[in-house]
Amino acid sequence: MEAAVVSVSEGAIGSLLRKLGDLLAGNYNLLKEAIDDIVSLKAELESMRAFLERMSEADEEPDKQAKCWAKEVRDLSYDIEDSVDDFMRSVECESNRKPSGFLKGFVHRTMNLLTTMNSQHKIAKEFRGLKRRVVEASERRTRYKIDDAVFKPNNTPIDIRLLALYEDKSGLVGIDGLRDELIKLMVDEEDVPTQQMKVLSIMGFGGLGKTTLANQIYGKLMCNFDCGAFVSVSQKPNIRNIFRRMLSEVGYEAPEGTNMDIWAEDELISALRKFLMDKRYFIVIDDVWDETAWNVIRCALPKNSKGSMVITTTRIDTVARACCSNQRDYVYKMKSLSHKDSRKLFFKRVFGSEDACPLYLEEVSAQILKRCGGLPLAIVTISSLLASEGTKLKEHWEHIMDSLSPNFEVKPTLEGMRHILSLSYINLPYYLKTCMLYLCIYPEDYIMKKNDLVRQWVAQGFVNKAHGRDPENVAEGYFNELINRSIIQSVNIDHNNEVLSCRLHDMMLDLIIHKCREENFITATDDIQAIISLPDKVRRLSLNLDGIIDGTVLETIQLSQVRALARFGTSAYAPPLLKFKHLRVLALEFSSGNSLEIIDLTGMCHLFQLRHLKIKAYCKIVLPSNIRGLEQLETLELGAYGLEVPSDVIHLRRLLHLIIPIGTKLPCGIGNMKYLCTLHAFDVGLNPIDNIRDLGDLTNLRDLRICFAKLKALDDMERRQRLDVLRCSLEKLCNLRNLLTDSKISSTYALNPLSCQLQRLQRLWVFSRVPVWIGELHNLFDLDLAVEVLENDIGILAQLQSLSHLKLHIEGTPEAEDKLVICGTGFPVLKDFRLSSKKISELTFEAGAMPSVQELDIRLDSDYGTYPMGIKHLLNLKNIHVELWVLSLLDGLSWRKYGQKKILGAKHPRCYFRCTYHRSQGCKAKRQVDCRDNDPERFHITYHLKHTCNQ
Repeated sequence: MEAAVVSVSEGAIGSLLRKLGDLLAGNYNLLKEAIDDIVSLKAELESMRAFLERMSEADEEPDKQAKCWAKEVRDLSYDIEDSVDDFMRSVECESNRKPSGFLKGFVHRTMNLLTTMNSQHKIAKEFRGLKRRVVEASERRTRYKIDDAVFKPNNTPIDIRLLALYEDKSGLVGIDGLRDELIKLMVDEEDVPTQQMKVLSIMGFGGLGKTTLANQIYGKLMCNFDCGAFVSVSQKPNIRNIFRRMLSEVGYEAPEGTNMDIWAEDELISALRKFLMDKRYFIVIDDVWDETAWNVIRCALPKNSKGSMVITTTRIDTVARACCSNQRDYVYKMKSLSHKDSRKLFFKRVFGSEDACPLYLEEVSAQILKRCGGLPLAIVTISSLLASEGTKLKEHWEHIMDSLSPNFEVKPTLEGMRHILSLSYINLPYYLKTCMLYLCIYPEDYIMKKNDLVRQWVAQGFVNKAHGRDPENVAEGYFNELINRSIIQSVNIDHNNEVLSCRLHDMMLDLIIHKCREENFITATDDIQAIISLPDKVRRLSLNLDGIIDGTVLETIQLSQVRALARFGTSAYAPPLLKFKHLRVLALEFSSGNSLEIIDLTGMCHLFQLRHLKIKAYCKIVLPSNIRGLEQLETLELGAYGLEVPSDVIHLRRLLHLIIPIGTKLPCGIGNMKYLCTLHAFDVGLNPIDNIRDLGDLTNLRDLRICFAKLKALDDMERRQRLDVLRCSLEKLCNLRNLLTDSKISSTYALNPLSCQLQRLQRLWVFSRVPVWIGELHNLFDLDLAVEVLENDIGILAQLQSLSHLKLHIEGTPEAEDKLVICGTGFPVLKDFRLSSKKISELTFEAGAMPSVQELDIRLDSDYGTYPMGIKHLLNLKNIHVELWVLSLLDGLSWRKYGQKKILGAKHPRCYFRCTYHRSQGCKAKRQVDCRDNDPERFHITYHLKHTCNQ
């Protein structure tokens, strides 16, 4: 992959080289002296870039001297790019100021001739100074022979995962139940030795205990097998050593006089296959990092019919799934320890008993456990340290807790834990390292939205824009890779299995902040005073501010070089934006406030490099009246009510994403924003009719949210006129992927007569009748409808081949047609079905209906007490919630038994049955009855009884 323009390893060299090339190729009227210096400067930087690339791709940790030199070169690249940006900006402004007309132009040229010559000499002098700094850095590289001594001897900490192989079983917590559950999964009661080989892949974040769990399963089951082996692969696997160890552990004896050390890989594979072919074997392949290593290893594992078993452990989701390619194989995703098990493990290690913690240490213990976040590796490491030191002084425990923060030096005992986590970082390609470190721009426990990250990565230059690919699509791939590698944890997942938001484990955040400090990549602080004493220039700044802030501190610090500024917290303090000259990203969140507070952000109008602007506030925000100078702006997200969108926003021709609160009016002329891809939320009743018409000119729109809140205040004629214009505009949006509306009557009128020009739609949320053209939306996967269902509507929806989520609120049916039947054909990939209605008296699922559905949510209101029938036919069902408002005199327990019989028929083979019922009419009684089947899946039903007490 072509290098990103900005990265943690190379700084801004990639971006700078491109701009120097533009200077040489452009019409900038540079003096020959300046041109020669730029050519020389470019050559030096290209050589330096090649060296930095070699450093970033090395298998070992760079030498300290090499790190210092690399840091100097990165700082140089940022400073030089800032100077080049200033020069190019001044030339652009000068050309825009040139007057028209012969006489005015002559006078202008005559008056500015001397000034231009002086400027050219000044620019030449500046480039000469920049070249001198680069040459000095290059000479230091030669003087200290950095190329000859880049890497220090490999002095890697001892791999503390080895302890998992020899862990005393009595010291483990929360492992027995999980171990036995997975054993049951792999060894069914019906298993016989003639079964095919099974593979279990244990996947999860570093330090969750994957190796420990695999070792416990291996220890308990090994006696049932003819032979076995437990081998580790690691990031840089030596395949021949792995195979030789496997041969040794399974009991292979080489023929006399044979030297296995000289065997090639194919000879080792052949020997293993031949030895294992007629045996029931159990092999554990620990710590697999890529599919290639697994594909080679599995060649040595014959698929005999002896009931053999293989367990793999990995941090990477795609590797886990590659290991489990057959239907009989299983992927298990490790989870953090519960709070109860975390306490038990911690206190057992420190005190020998869960109940022996003194009261005065309870609070600090809770804080330590919160920092560990259920990570067994962290809990074991810290509790072992406390136990070994023997002291029970609260002050010492607080010092240990502080050592878990990146603001303190790490004890040698904790260095091994950080090393284990850092393996995930070391194994990343350079572009993912950059994106990973950028995550510490957000404070601890922050839920990060994918769209925010993707757009900021692009704005920062972390994503290459070459080869005609959409940079945001490339950045989404980066995000998915970080999820796949268990570096970030998914929080919200949509119905198409797309991760929408994520968070960081506290221990991983600690590692990232440590790396950011090491590389001077991001400065994150909750204390503005701390910035004064920093030894390096701040390149990206994250402030988490609460309370009253001394606003004079930042006024005394040089901040023009800062490229990203993020501000969080409850304080109303706004940084002085006039000092941040070269910002690319500005994200301001004021998490509390009142209507009396006014935050002045008018200083942002001069940020000519700004690409991403997001403001979220609960107080009054004052924006500049003119933002036309923000020519590079790609994202404008305003999350504060009462804002007025600057009138010249329509001249921001590079704007891709415009997100404003509901009820916000846009200025006239939105048709100028030809590149706009996202528009939230466009108010049809508030915007002038010309804007509704111009909406059709935004043919690059992919994501559109329309609201009709202000439409109700208009008279019928004007309302109809606006909706007619809206319909014409929507028909032109041929690239639309997501269309969300919020009003039943208005969207019914606007959408139903549409000809089907929206064939690329993937997500549709509307309040209307089922559109007649909806059957042609072959890419639609998410559909949310509030409708009056006609005779053939369900059949039309059933033919949507990509539909995975359907939320259907039925507000009416034809007379005498209050029964809904889901036929045995259609809905081939639907996984999530949600139905609510007050008009349906009977719901039936036929055999074969919804073959892929896993989640079912049914909410019906019927005085007849009708239950949905045929749920037993939904063979892949995992979770169900049925909510019925019914008129009955039966008590809750009777309803539970009746409901289980009616809804499930016989016992559903996959259900955990739970019933909660409520009585209305002032009755406060509430009962909950559980009925457990053998399968761990859940079946959750809620009954709301419209109990008539006087009947």
